[in-house]
Amino acid sequence: MDQKKQFNAIIISLVAIVVLLLASNIFVYIRVEKDIAASQKLLQSGINQEKNAREEQLSLLENKTISNFNALQELFGSETTKLKLDLNKVKTQTETGLKDITQKVGGLEEKSQELESKISNLDVTSSDFSSIAAEVIKSVVSVKTDKGQGSGVIFDREGYVMTNKHVIEDASSVYVVDYDYNKYPVSIVGTASNVDLAVLKIEYNKTFDYLDFADSSDIRVGQRVIAVGNPLGLSFSVTEGIISSVNRVVDSTGIGYIQTDVPINAGNSGGPLINSNSKIVGINTFKLLDTEGLGFAIPADAAESIAEQAVK
Repeated sequence: MDQKKQFNAIIISLVAIVVLLLASNIFVYIRVEKDIAASQKLLQSGINQEKNAREEQLSLLENKTISNFNALQELFGSETTKLKLDLNKVKTQTETGLKDITQKVGGLEEKSQELESKISNLDVTSSDFSSIAAEVIKSVVSVKTDKGQGSGVIFDREGYVMTNKHVIEDASSVYVVDYDYNKYPVSIVGTASNVDLAVLKIEYNKTFDYLDFADSSDIRVGQRVIAVGNPLGLSFSVTEGIISSVNRVVDSTGIGYIQTDVPINAGNSGGPLINSNSKIVGINTFKLLDTEGLGFAIPADAAESIAEQAVK
């Protein structure tokens, strides 16, 4: 019986200890919960303070930005107005300057036209034809036949050649040789009945260097000219002289020939007489026998008329 009481007492003591332990743990748990709640409240308070501080800073920054933008806009408006005023001032000054320049240019144009008019009325007394000769000679050809030879000039990029009628007359074969010694067959397009001119066509599929005819109003006594041709078989020779007279009638054809002191020899016939503008002044035709410096050329306007009829 005493043992049973002792056992119950031990059990009661153990239960009391367990209860005390549970009570102690519950107290600790409650205290921890309170500490956690206090920490959360403190953390939330810190977060709220930080949020409020940031919102206040953002508000200040926004206000400052708006203030700076307004100030910049006001400054920009002021500078724009000033710039417009300056631009209007510059525009006015420019228009005034342009007006003055236009007046001056107008005066210069009048003086330039007057000078050109004076220059055009001057006879050419001297000119260096070296660069011109190097170019125009590319448009000059030797005209070879079974009867002899002469000269010719290409006046159209398609290979139309003008020469003297007497160079090809009674010939059964005709061909031309260019400055690079290329040989080309030709066909006779036509001959003039009242003037010593003939037109040939190079039968070759390519384009050629050619020369234009000069305006008759540009042909003046005293003007320096060159003759390009094959005098006495000396291919592509260049001789220089002046125009001695225009509209010189010396035969029954009634043609007003160009008289020149440029040496004209056998083989020069059909070659071009060229001015300082690289244009055909005339087609060299003949010289008076037993004379020096008395050569004659068919004028450009007559030659051009024949050329136009032949190319149509």
